[in-house]
Parts: sequence; C-alpha cells; structure tokens
Amino acid sequence: MCLVLLLAALPAAAQTPQRVVTLNLCLDQMALRLAAPGQLVGVSYLSQDPNLSVLADRAAALAPVRDSVETILVLRPDLVILGADSHAPLKRLLRGAGVRLLELPWATSIGEAETVIEQMATALGREDVGRRLIAGMQMERRRLTWTAAPLGTAVYLEANRGTSGKGSLMDELLRLSGYRNLAAELGIGSFGRLSLETVLAGQPDLVVLDGTANDNPARATEFVGHHALLALAGKTKLASVPTRFSICAGPDNFEVMRLLAEARP
Repeated sequence: MCLVLLLAALPAAAQTPQRVVTLNLCLDQMALRLAAPGQLVGVSYLSQDPNLSVLADRAAALAPVRDSVETILVLRPDLVILGADSHAPLKRLLRGAGVRLLELPWATSIGEAETVIEQMATALGREDVGRRLIAGMQMERRRLTWTAAPLGTAVYLEANRGTSGKGSLMDELLRLSGYRNLAAELGIGSFGRLSLETVLAGQPDLVVLDGTANDNPARATEFVGHHALLALAGKTKLASVPTRFSICAGPDNFEVMRLLAEARP
C-alpha cells in the first residue's frame, strides 16, 4: 500500500506520455522518428506540406495542429512539445489547463540537433531510439564530410534572393561538404540577401538552389530561371537541393550533403 501511494505521488514528468502533440515543423520531424506507434497524436499543419516536410506522408496520418489552444486540447495531450522561444500566450493557456510542456531550443547546427533529439527521446521514454538516430547521424557525418582542402566557393540562394551566411545551418553544410560560403565571406550573418549582380561578381564555383522553387512562378522565386544565373552554367556548377532537406537541423541534412557531393568537380 505504501508503494502504491508513493508511485501515485510521483510527478507527471516521471511518467511516459501516451498522447503527445508537437507544435513546430522541426520538432515534428524529430518526433515522427522518435515516438512509439500511437504515441504522437498531433503535429503542426506545416508538417503535412511535402514542400517543407520530408515526412509529410507520416504526418498526414495525424491531426494537424495550429497555434490555438482549442486545436491542441481537443486531442487530450499529456505532453505538448514546442519551441522554447515562442508561443508564450499559448503556453500560459496550456499550463492553466494542466498540460505538461516540453520546451526545446531551435537547433541551428547538426550538433545542436543531436542534443535536442536526446532531450526529446528522454521525454518520450524512447532513449534507445534516440541513441540509434544520433549514432546514424554521426556515422553519416563522418562518411560525407570533405576532409581535403576546400574545393572552392559556393553560394546558396532561396526565395527573394535570400541567402544563408555565417553561423547558419547551410553555412555548416557547405563547409562540411568542402566549400567556402560566399555569403559568409561577404560578412552576411545567418540570413541576408544577395543581388544577382553580387553573385555574378563573386564568381562562385557552385550555386545551390531549389530547382523546383519556381514550378509555380512567382516574383520571389523567378531568379531560379534568370538568364544571368543560367549564364553561369558551364563555368559554375548548379546544384538543386530541395528546401525541405535544409529547413531543419537533423537527419535530413545529410541528403543535402549527398547532393553537394554529387556536384563536386
């Protein structure tokens, strides 16, 4: 009887959650890999978009969740996983409803992603699965990392001529793949913009973009087929890397590295 009373007095945090909701595209991708069958009951609606989510097919089988307490509570979660620096009003409402929260930081590198995976796996009671996922990531990183002298300069371009500079995830992936990042060398931080004139003047050896970005033509992505950019072909290699592989730090980043390896001279 004493043992029963003691177990009943343990905090909810010591119990393995049975109904988990995630509220962040990147955390969704981790939870979809870590959770036990039936443990994850809801993910952010963005995870069902195949342009953004590598695991959109898995996410489609779960309830889509938006940033509202109603769409979350209807799923009767015993754990909600969300970003540490977002959704402050929503967090207050969820705590007021007695829902346990796990707040995790935004991972901006492969190493940070491994730490978040470890924390999430522990909260889900799936430590072994987390360790195997991390071990696989470390093996892929060793296998794909370029260890010789840099091959040259690369530049990454996204919608509205955005780019990723020093300290960004793409900066890490370019460096691991054997390239110097033109945006970083120009003093651009994690995110900035580059004109096509600057790209042409920089004479990059590799231009990385999502070649499907302008399948539905829009001003933000029209640069993909710009004649000035296409003129680089022949002396500059173009690598098409779907955006969904580089939005979040994690296992999907190694597909970026594989595609960059294929673009090497």
